[in-house]
Amino acid sequence: MHDAMELEIRSIPTVVICTNPFLNSAGVHARTYGRSGFKPVGIPHPLGGITAEAVKDRAESLIEGIVEALTERE
Repeated sequence: MHDAMELEIRSIPTVVICTNPFLNSAGVHARTYGRSGFKPVGIPHPLGGITAEAVKDRAESLIEGIVEALTERE
């Protein structure tokens, strides 16, 4: 999150992808950096212990959310 916030401060659109249990923490970090409109993208938890194919499927399901997070800025 720290690196993403540093890029955002420099006007470089950034996306953070984290598992859903960490979305709240990502939001707190963004607000701490004054980026209340920052939208982290959640992926189902866990990632560990699942097949590479399952990870690929989850990643593909995020494409729309990633584009939205990068283009719908406050």
